[in-house]
Amino acid sequence: MSDFLPEGIIINILKRLPVKLLICCMCVSRSWYTLITSPDFISTHLNFALASNEGPPLLLLRRCIRKIERYELYCDNVSFDRHFTLEFPFRSINPFFTIIGSCNGLLCLSDDRLFYMNTIIIWNPCIKRSVLLPEPNLVYSSYGSFMQSLGFGFDPIAKDYKVVRITYTDFDRRLPQIELYRLSMGVWEDITHLALKYIINNRSRQAYINGATHWIARYVDGNDLILLFDMCDEVFRGMILPGNLAKDNSPRKKELMIYRESLSLVACDVAGVEHDFCVWVMKEYGVVESWTKQFNINLHDFGGGFMKPLWVREDGEVLMVPKDGCLVSCDSNGAQVNNLGLSGSSSEEYLRSVYVDSYMKSVVLLEKGPDFSDAVTFSKLPSLQSDDCGSDGSCGSHYRHSHEVNQSVRQDNRFHA
Repeated sequence: MSDFLPEGIIINILKRLPVKLLICCMCVSRSWYTLITSPDFISTHLNFALASNEGPPLLLLRRCIRKIERYELYCDNVSFDRHFTLEFPFRSINPFFTIIGSCNGLLCLSDDRLFYMNTIIIWNPCIKRSVLLPEPNLVYSSYGSFMQSLGFGFDPIAKDYKVVRITYTDFDRRLPQIELYRLSMGVWEDITHLALKYIINNRSRQAYINGATHWIARYVDGNDLILLFDMCDEVFRGMILPGNLAKDNSPRKKELMIYRESLSLVACDVAGVEHDFCVWVMKEYGVVESWTKQFNINLHDFGGGFMKPLWVREDGEVLMVPKDGCLVSCDSNGAQVNNLGLSGSSSEEYLRSVYVDSYMKSVVLLEKGPDFSDAVTFSKLPSLQSDDCGSDGSCGSHYRHSHEVNQSVRQDNRFHA
């Protein structure tokens, strides 16, 4: 029957289907397979999903339970319903992977929590395809110890996914080496000529919005700012923080997130003096004057103690994990706290592993086809060589710099189904 329908009608129907059903439709005929795996249709399906906003938004929750990374999707609704459990096929040398970011159904993972293993993966869990990026240019064996920051996002002009890597060596952290990976090219390009004059805070969480990835960084003189990398123009820019948060003497830990499609900043009191945290929202992107303090939550109002803010929900509540490891959601003033029924652990490793980000299902990476069938399996990921570690079995410095402890693991830009 499909042979008698115009292609425009078929596309109009298929673009509305969920990912799981769309994958099944690939088996209908050769023509449907060719259509569904075409870059144009994948873009059409993605754009329709972004515009339709059907159902509650999805949140990705990652936790490390009994040394196993668990990735789940939850509906950002009142009951916080579990939508799906994702199959996680990778092995980390570290306690768990660092999630660099989520964009259009893709997750970017880096195995660099304690040891920099040069393992960076772009993964679409819904269609079970992934890309193991080639080894970057700056590695321990040739440069010695370093500290890195990574960013991941989408270039809507070139329709390309990119990873930017900024590395600071011990000897000259003001002049980092910068590398850019484009998924369409499959290689790292040195773009150090951009002469970045800012220092990205160690372990700074990225926020991707408006075609750019953002981090908390600081000027050479010590004041903080938001640093962004424009994925289209491939340039860095600075953005001023709200209030007095730019001052270096501010005792607050700052993290960037996205709240209702706006750049937001969560500032936590890490000194334990005020024992609260606030959420600022940039109402108009790029306009410093539009920063607005949306929430101010005093943790003393509900017992105090350790609280790690994870995400600002669609309804304005804040997801947090307290020291007992359970997941809670509190309203904008902290007056009401709801236990979401997800128990955890009080161990430091578990608390550090809990991560929340927005997520949407897509078929991005499906266009690579069956010829790219090499899986990123356990055997193809690097393994820790104890001979390269110190007598205590540890690698790196107190800054958690990497030892290049694995032999070079190079792989062509391949995909797996």
